[in-house]
Amino acid sequence: MIFLKTTAAILIVLCAATAGSSVSARLKMREKELSIFLEALFALKNAAAYTAGDLYALLSLCRENAFLGRVWVLSENMDCTAAFKAAAHAFFTYRGDEALCAAFIDGFGKTDLDGQMAYFALHEGRVRSALLAAEQSLVQKGRLCVALGLFVGVSAALILL
Repeated sequence: MIFLKTTAAILIVLCAATAGSSVSARLKMREKELSIFLEALFALKNAAAYTAGDLYALLSLCRENAFLGRVWVLSENMDCTAAFKAAAHAFFTYRGDEALCAAFIDGFGKTDLDGQMAYFALHEGRVRSALLAAEQSLVQKGRLCVALGLFVGVSAALILL
């Protein structure tokens, strides 16, 4: 009977610690997704500055980026704006980041080249602030989630024993 209770207590602690680690991993994933999207904006900005092509041409030049590669594959079956939004929906785990990406593509290509460069700068600033918030959230909440998971698991195991 003691062996069964001890095994159950260990499993509860492991499950709670895994849940805390999972939350921490999601915070890390958001930071990675935003940094990839920021790199995508830089790539699109540089390609637009040198070629001044449409979105499809820019995507063909920048498809080595993880996010833009997804957009490139999807753009073969749908228009580029819809492909961009579909790739954002599949890529981002945090819906606020998906909305940020959708806001970018909704206003893309509406002005001349100088306006587009200013538009890129505006959205780079937005993504940088979201990335900074994600980094701060990871620092503040990352270890806390793991520790909280362990604490809850140990507490539940002690209650059961």
